[in-house]
Amino acid sequence: MAIRVRVSTEFAFLLSGVFIMLVAWALNLVGTLASESSSGHGGMDVYLWVFFIFQGLAFSTVGVIGANYREFLANPTFAKRYLVAFMFIADGGLHLLALNQHLDIPFAAAFFAVVAPIQIVVGMVLPSLSRRLDPLWLLFNAFLIGAFILTRTVAVWPIGVVEDADALGLISKAIEVATIATLVSLIRAKNTTPIARSASTANGP
Repeated sequence: MAIRVRVSTEFAFLLSGVFIMLVAWALNLVGTLASESSSGHGGMDVYLWVFFIFQGLAFSTVGVIGANYREFLANPTFAKRYLVAFMFIADGGLHLLALNQHLDIPFAAAFFAVVAPIQIVVGMVLPSLSRRLDPLWLLFNAFLIGAFILTRTVAVWPIGVVEDADALGLISKAIEVATIATLVSLIRAKNTTPIARSASTANGP
């Protein structure tokens, strides 16, 4: 029996935005490997690459809002879950850039190579995941903040040096703090009504 796959407008925009982010990361990686960019710690072009990452996220945002604007207006909790999802994706994109910055530190590069894809994938599916997992995502972000503070305070093995608190890291931590704050709001929400999606075909299956 043939398998029928339906791709919603929302998911198409979301996937396209993530693709833009991945292209920006790949270009930054090529420049870093070729030593043609200053994207290392303190590089002056970091803001340009962050702009490219958030441009992809903005593209996704337009599509998701267009497909779900009625739900966003009617259900603040529904909107907050999407906000958390997009912050996960944004932070994942920043950690991809951090991966490029840490190519000379294998352990740190491996850490970002694992964390960034997890964040992006979780962000893409989070609105559909059980709300019981929200404390897990909160702890995950708290762990990232704790790891940042630790590596900027002491020389942690096997990195062996105290990392600089660069602009990219600070932007990432600001997003993680905002993610935690939003997740706390969701966890404390008294409204236990399941988050219902519109039956409109614009939202897909």
